[in-house]
Amino acid sequence: MKKFLIKVSIIFIFIFILFRFTVISLINNYENKLSNFLTSSNIDEIKLELIQNIKKANTKEKILYKEDAEILGVFLRKILAELNFK
Repeated sequence: MKKFLIKVSIIFIFIFILFRFTVISLINNYENKLSNFLTSSNIDEIKLELIQNIKKANTKEKILYKEDAEILGVFLRKILAELNFK
């Protein structure tokens, strides 16, 4: 019985260490990436990039492709129909 408990303890410790170095480290890595992505300076950069892309799109004659325009048109009509509370 004593040998069994020692073997089980060793296996448990090995599985715990394996879990710690794989799953927990991956979670910490993604958490750090997310926190770096959501910093205020990064959000300001994203806003500036978005504004620049909008300005660039405003200079074009057509912004959307025909299929995209049809899909957005149907979507907006449905939203307006739901918002019309007459």
